[in-house]
Amino acid sequence: MVVTEIGCMGVKPSLNIIDETTKEGQVLTGAWKAVISAPGGPHQVYWGLEVEDPSKLWAFFDWDSIEDHEKFAKSSGGEAVKELPTILTHGEFTKHVAVTPSPPLVLQAPVTEIMLAYFSSDISQVQKDAAFANVKEFSENGLNKCSDVKGFSFGWGVENDFPVRGGDEGQTGSVLAAFIGWTSIDAHMEFRETEAFKDNVGLLRRMDGVVKLAMFHVSCQSLKKT
Repeated sequence: MVVTEIGCMGVKPSLNIIDETTKEGQVLTGAWKAVISAPGGPHQVYWGLEVEDPSKLWAFFDWDSIEDHEKFAKSSGGEAVKELPTILTHGEFTKHVAVTPSPPLVLQAPVTEIMLAYFSSDISQVQKDAAFANVKEFSENGLNKCSDVKGFSFGWGVENDFPVRGGDEGQTGSVLAAFIGWTSIDAHMEFRETEAFKDNVGLLRRMDGVVKLAMFHVSCQSLKKT
């Protein structure tokens, strides 16, 4: 099953890791270049700071399967990213999502909205299907009405123990993830004032069993295996 690895890491204070002219920026880009060029590495990597909290670095990796990721982690992965602890404080989590369409090229938009809808770890397949249908309907009736939307990928997390953003300490659950590409954050905020959004946002907020909704933005750089 084709999957996208999703990970969140903490950035050490006062470092500009996105600027390749800095030492720390060279460390980060060098790590991703090593990952993408190593045998068995991912097809593509995307990374960017969270706009709402720049102390968080988000990274996404396209794999043919979780097994391929696990094999890489045991073989070349550690060596490829060995310098990252010099610029990062910790890894918050690493999980996988299976989104449609895949790979999520929407992450190459000028800015990508990341929406994470959390559910209980034991959510039923019936509830999963219903929530999936709601997000699809929101896309068709809401997002498709907006010319500033540059792409949309969504799907369920493979694992059922995603840390719940803004939840209680140690709280985990299943997640339905959506990646929405925008021309700008301002364009996204303007869309939220439209009838297309207001008439359809209830499809997301009233999903059966939803525990919490989280949303933030990233502007990603990317590298593709050649």
